Amino acid sequence: MTLKNKAILIISPHLDDEVIGCGGLLEAARRQKAEVFVLYICSGRSRQLVTGRTSEDVRLKELEAVAQSGHFQYKILFTGDEFLRLDQVAQKDLVDPIEDQIEAFKPDIVCVPFRDSYNQDHRPVYTACLAALRPIPQTIRHFVSVVLMYDEPYSWTVNELFKPNWYLDISGFETKKAELMRLHATQNRAEPFPRSGENLIRYARIRGSEIGVQAAEAYQLLRGVMR
Repeated sequence: MTLKNKAILIISPHLDDEVIGCGGLLEAARRQKAEVFVLYICSGRSRQLVTGRTSEDVRLKELEAVAQSGHFQYKILFTGDEFLRLDQVAQKDLVDPIEDQIEAFKPDIVCVPFRDSYNQDHRPVYTACLAALRPIPQTIRHFVSVVLMYDEPYSWTVNELFKPNWYLDISGFETKKAELMRLHATQNRAEPFPRSGENLIRYARIRGSEIGVQAAEAYQLLRGVMR
């Protein structure tokens, strides 16, 4: 499957999940002249066990650098109090704006977060995406042909294992994920840490070994329609 001239929408619960799950896709899209839009569900002050609290303004400045380097446009739905409280937001308040963005951007591919993430914000976002992407006659609303769930490089219970069935070969530019993650400076971590730039490269190379290439990103195909 080629990404050339495709429109790709990435649904990212927070400012950094787009890189952790789809950093290689961002670079592949740039190389193949695909258009990427990232819909961030929320931003805000974060309580970090390692570095203490990070202000929202700092994270927004980091995002500007990431978007410029990653060659994508973006929108943030919620700022402030909703951060890390999306499990308390009514699903309709998540579904409606996701539907609106799909209709406005008309993507060929939509990437959604892992449904069994241990992060409490990721799970309701996935559920909202599932509702927003439900099959509707194309005469009524835009129909997305390819829906992919992206991987997370950390899991700590057997029930949360990610089972990929769709891979993106990112051999030769897997280091781009690390570069983008370092631009999310307050979220990047030193080794050993699952979200470190070094581990993202390592993880991509492990995924690559599963399909016989140098590096890959893993996804789960939720819907695929050939035209």
